[in-house]
Amino acid sequence: MKNKIRRIPNKKVAKNARIFGGVLLGATLLAILGLGVRLFVIASGSVDGHNLNAATRQAFMAKQTVAATRGKIYDSNGQVLAENTTVYDMYAVLSKKVARVKDSKTGKYVNGSGHVIDKDLTADKLSKVINMSRKEILKRLNKDAYQVEFISTKGQASKNLSIEQYKKIKALDLPGINFIPRQARTYPEGATASHLIGAMRTNEGNDPSESAQVGFMGIEAAKNSVLAGQNGVKKYDGQTENVQESKTVKNGDDVYLTLDESLQNTLETRMDELSKTTKPKFAVAAIMEAKTGRVVAATQRPNFNPNSKPISPKLWTNLLSQGTFEPGSTMKGITLAAAIDQGQWRPNDTYQSGTLLIDGKKVVDAFGQDQGMLTYREGFWRSSNVAFAKTEQKMGATNWLKYLERFRFLQSTESGLNNEDTGIKSFTYPIDQANTAYGQGISTTTLQMMQAYSAIANDGQEVKPYFVDKVVNPATGAVVEQGKTTNVANPIKASTAKQVRRYMIDVVNKDDGTAKEFDLRQSGIQIAAKTGTAQVSENGQYLQGLNNAIHSVMVLAPEKNPKYIFYLAVKQPQIFPDPTIQTTMNKVFQPLMLQALNNSDSAVKSKTTKQTVPDVTGQSIKDATDTLNKAGFRTALVGSSGKVTAQSLRPDQKSLTNQLVILNAKGNTHLPDMAGWSLSEAQAFAHQVGFQLTWSGSGFVTAQSIAKDQLVVKNSQVGITLKEKK
Repeated sequence: MKNKIRRIPNKKVAKNARIFGGVLLGATLLAILGLGVRLFVIASGSVDGHNLNAATRQAFMAKQTVAATRGKIYDSNGQVLAENTTVYDMYAVLSKKVARVKDSKTGKYVNGSGHVIDKDLTADKLSKVINMSRKEILKRLNKDAYQVEFISTKGQASKNLSIEQYKKIKALDLPGINFIPRQARTYPEGATASHLIGAMRTNEGNDPSESAQVGFMGIEAAKNSVLAGQNGVKKYDGQTENVQESKTVKNGDDVYLTLDESLQNTLETRMDELSKTTKPKFAVAAIMEAKTGRVVAATQRPNFNPNSKPISPKLWTNLLSQGTFEPGSTMKGITLAAAIDQGQWRPNDTYQSGTLLIDGKKVVDAFGQDQGMLTYREGFWRSSNVAFAKTEQKMGATNWLKYLERFRFLQSTESGLNNEDTGIKSFTYPIDQANTAYGQGISTTTLQMMQAYSAIANDGQEVKPYFVDKVVNPATGAVVEQGKTTNVANPIKASTAKQVRRYMIDVVNKDDGTAKEFDLRQSGIQIAAKTGTAQVSENGQYLQGLNNAIHSVMVLAPEKNPKYIFYLAVKQPQIFPDPTIQTTMNKVFQPLMLQALNNSDSAVKSKTTKQTVPDVTGQSIKDATDTLNKAGFRTALVGSSGKVTAQSLRPDQKSLTNQLVILNAKGNTHLPDMAGWSLSEAQAFAHQVGFQLTWSGSGFVTAQSIAKDQLVVKNSQVGITLKEKK
């Protein structure tokens, strides 16, 4: 018997469904109403007797990071090379739901509040301040978005705006245009010594308070922990600070470099000219105190302006300590020193110049193959590869390698810069060993070469190059780290070093010496020098031609008791504006060395000419000027009235006498007589006032386009003429 299924009438089912749906809808509405009431109560700031605004504030204030102020970088004379500033990121609010806000006291609209109202007007005015066209700005303003930034084909036009740009835009009083201020780094001297000073980048954290500026090259990186300081922390119990668990912020220390502003300025100007006229792949130059190892000027080309972002990774290599290259014949001075020290140098013995076969491989002289029999002494001043390949054979590869190690090649100089290269060598076969004796088959850095030659300059005592003069706590003025001379080796005897310098005189004084273009005897100075021309290797093959070589020169000046060591290397120049590349290179060397040797305020002589900089802030202009003049300093004034509000050299520091101190006051600025100023002093003054400075020549100011005492403003253009001191 089949079971019968009881069916519910369709009308009854429909009625039950309607009842259930109504109950469900009612419950949902009640729930939504309850949540709405709850949210309203929460928005009012109080729930169950608790003040939510206070609770939120307590949660936010439970722990706060207090950012440390990064230390400044100065040159040896107290001129600022790197300091902190504020930059601004700009954005535009487009949502019409954001209304303009009036100040309750003044009744005026708050600058920038609300949303963008007149898009055409806004685009027109912004295009005159930021690096973006009116058309591109208007395209951004017409987007359907709550707010926008300004991104063009050239990048983020609204990020990293300067204080000057920020002020210009604020003065326009454009509704909806807002700013986010950020701390940033600025470099008043622009591209000056840019690879040595370095640059910064911002490491973003998960929280804005965790973002930090970090040096990623140069001194900014090498001294990052010193410059950065240590952030503080404030902890709160409710709204009361928990002092015991809080940590006091420690601001960064200031770093003073060994650079001399006047020498650095001359080197930069001359290297600009060399780079412009020869178009090399790279050029690097430095001048160092022979006795101390203080590097007083250094630069390279191409360089960069650290104020411009981003910096191409192609420009990150610091050619002082990285990017090793074959030194060429400047290595012959080291080979000569090793041979003399071992008793294997016979200057009057003769050899057949031109070509030497070693295991079927050729060593060829650069000056040709038909020079006949030469003495080894002549082979040195004429830079014969054959002479020094044969000299290496006389010493023996084992002994020669020992001297390379004693001169501290193939290892870091530990000068204080990060990631120094050590160099490499090819030394397996006799031909490889002979090649290294004249600077091929071995790579070095600029600092390694200068360090090695310091042993020749200092009668056998080798000193380490260094760049940091001192580190100072800006709050107390205490010197927390002092740069010093470090003796790193004694690779040769004093008598050997003296003999090498005498042979290096031949390279300069002989009519067919390879460094005759660098002769300073007309200025009463005898120098010792060695030039180099290293072939450039690509894909295991040496390229041919003078435009495929690294041309270099090493100079010790003066020859007796050298004060300075100068080194310049130019890789693959494409243009030769002078009869010889040495003539072109001498245009860098001669004015720089004469200035260094003739400058009574040079770092070598400065130990007895330093004075403490007085603190004149708060004094009248006359009193401040008199005080500084009596202390041995020169002054220049930005402003014309009231009391001194700031001074360019930090009070209580030691600085060379006769340095220029720029004083700031209120009122208009009148151009001083700049005769005798260095370019860097003129640039610093122009930077303070804000006018545009142009110049020709190098050295010190001899003429100016606007007369003394004439009014200068931000839009002024002032030209100066520079000449070297006799």
